[in-house]
Amino acid sequence: MSAVGIIFITIFWVVISIPCISIAWIGKKFIDQLGRYPSKTKAIQMGVLIKLTVVEVISFTLLLLIYRVLV
Repeated sequence: MSAVGIIFITIFWVVISIPCISIAWIGKKFIDQLGRYPSKTKAIQMGVLIKLTVVEVISFTLLLLIYRVLV
């Protein structure tokens, strides 16, 4: 019985960790780009917005998928 709980916690941790790590990576690249090209702020922000939207949709889809599988 405890193995099921450990498996659930591991799967949930992976699903939560993937978006967190990817958002941190996108944020680091964003800050580096702003430091190199301060005059292109709007273009850099739009590129980051698109990437963050994709990460958000994927993470939400993974959470819904886990919910549908478990319930």
